[in-house]
Amino acid sequence: MWAVAVIAVVMTPAGAGATAGVEVIDLDTQEHCGEVTVVDHVVSGGCELSATSEGGPSAPSIEVLQHAGLSETVISTCYQELDVHVNEEGHGYVANQVLAGDECGLEACDEPTHEELPWEFQIGELLNGHVALGMTFCVRPPDDCVEGENTIQPCAVVADVVETAPHEYEIETTGAPCVDGPSTELRGHWVLDASEIEIQG
Repeated sequence: MWAVAVIAVVMTPAGAGATAGVEVIDLDTQEHCGEVTVVDHVVSGGCELSATSEGGPSAPSIEVLQHAGLSETVISTCYQELDVHVNEEGHGYVANQVLAGDECGLEACDEPTHEELPWEFQIGELLNGHVALGMTFCVRPPDDCVEGENTIQPCAVVADVVETAPHEYEIETTGAPCVDGPSTELRGHWVLDASEIEIQG
């Protein structure tokens, strides 16, 4: 079972109780980001951003690991491009996921019979004041969606959202185990390419 989660600007699933709300503002209009809608798996609305993994296509750096006892195995190393739609409360979806690289061997999914459905996320402020990203996403080996033979369990992870300069954001984790399945772990660093937003705690 291969599963994982990550990306964009956000926090833990609704109702987690460990986070405070945020406000996300479009810097071009100085207005709050609008509502995000999903119709027939197509995401639209909100503030639109993009995120790419550090290193670019020539140096894939996003690792998916699996743990068995004290041992860990890197099962995939990918370059990622993600389109992001976020509303004023930090809730949104990742769509049009690109996972690439000679050692990637994975594609985006939502469930075994669908490819590249949107990945849902939420941005929030932790009790320690840090802004974090909580997102559930799913990956699988290409062309393998036979339910029962290789069922994918979507996985939720939490990563830090870091403001490296005014209105410039990056997402990073040195090791984020799946909240609901700690045998799978995600490591990586993503840069928001179009950070025309402001996240206010």
